[in-house]
Amino acid sequence: MKKKNLKKMKKQIAGALTVLFLAIAQFVYTEYFAPKPSSPERQIVTLDKCVDGDTAWFKISGERVKSRFLYIDTPESTNKKEYMGKEASEYTKNQLQNASSIEIEFNADGDQYDKYDRALLWVFVDGQLLQEKIARAGFVKKYYDYGYDYKYKDIIIKADEEARKEKVGLYQ
Repeated sequence: MKKKNLKKMKKQIAGALTVLFLAIAQFVYTEYFAPKPSSPERQIVTLDKCVDGDTAWFKISGERVKSRFLYIDTPESTNKKEYMGKEASEYTKNQLQNASSIEIEFNADGDQYDKYDRALLWVFVDGQLLQEKIARAGFVKKYYDYGYDYKYKDIIIKADEEARKEKVGLYQ
C-alpha cells in the first residue's frame, strides 16, 4: 500500500472514530445527564421573561410562548398598579430566575389558551408548584375558576388559607 493511501485511510478512520465518539457522548448525556421532566405530563422550559405575578414568557422547544399561570390572579403591576402588585411580581420573578429547573404542565382540565392567546399552564420551580408558592406568600387576590375540576385547586386554596392565617402578603 502506498504511503499516500495509508495517510488517507488514517484520516478517514480518525474521522469515523470522532463521529462515533460524538454519537456515544450525545447518547450518554441524553440518557444520564440531560434534565428530564419529573412526570410524563410536564415539559422542561427556560424562562424568557417574567411579566408580572401570574404571567411569564417561556422558551418551549426553542419557541417563545407567552403564558398565564392557571387558577390564580395576582395584583396588577404593569398597566394598572394595585396594592402588592409590585411585590407579587418580584416574588414570581425571583422564584423563576433562581430556579434550577422550570417545568410546565398544560391545562388538561379545560381550555389550553386564554382570550389573549396565552398558554394556560401549571408551573413548577424545582419540583414545586409555583401557584402554591405564590398563594402561600399571600399574593393571590382571587381564583380563576371556570367551573372545571382543576388538578391542583385544593393545594392552592390550602396554601392561600395558610397565608391568611399567617397574615402575609395581601393579608398583612
